[in-house]
Amino acid sequence: MRGKLTFTVFTPTFNRAHLLGRAFRSLKEQTFRDFEWVIVDDGSTDETRDMVSHWIKEANFPIAYIWQPNSGKHVAINRGVELANGKFFVILDSDDWLVPTALERLLYWWESIPLQLREKYTGVAGLCSHPSGEIVGSPFPAPVIDSNAIEIRTKYRVKGDKFGMNRTDVLKEFPFPENLGKFVTESLVWNRIARKYITRFVNEVFAYNGISTRGIISSVG
Repeated sequence: MRGKLTFTVFTPTFNRAHLLGRAFRSLKEQTFRDFEWVIVDDGSTDETRDMVSHWIKEANFPIAYIWQPNSGKHVAINRGVELANGKFFVILDSDDWLVPTALERLLYWWESIPLQLREKYTGVAGLCSHPSGEIVGSPFPAPVIDSNAIEIRTKYRVKGDKFGMNRTDVLKEFPFPENLGKFVTESLVWNRIARKYITRFVNEVFAYNGISTRGIISSVG
């Protein structure tokens, strides 16, 4: 796997200036510091650009901001993957935010996979929580389970939004099609990845869920 950093945290956004600050604060609080933040702005007309420009000056981690004409989240993800310098790619939607130990614990669980087996895995996925502490959807059927995004839904009947990371090289292997319009379901790519790679699912909360309506395992593959 290529990459100068351990993590690329990626945020696609569209007119979410009023929410992005929460994600930014959660990144400042991360206990693991070897990461960058890549923001692809999908055509915002609010103050997002000016706000991020200010954060770039004050942050103690690298931030890259790219504006593109409104093309859809799937195109923004492709752009973010192309720009990523991290070995692992974490999709942090503009209305979500990380627990302080999220990156540290994602790496811990990745390193719990035997070295000789890691090429079979796309990444690690855990739980999302509401700010109240209530888990979003249902937990996984065991503290640690190695499965894939298809089987975790159909065999284990896990429900609700989940959160994690993918290897960046795997996402480069499976880009989103850009010829299907502005709205492409993320499961299209996650299911393709699931047919080749497995994920380590763990019953640990990595992020707080905002107001998005993403489907199950939608940001972890």
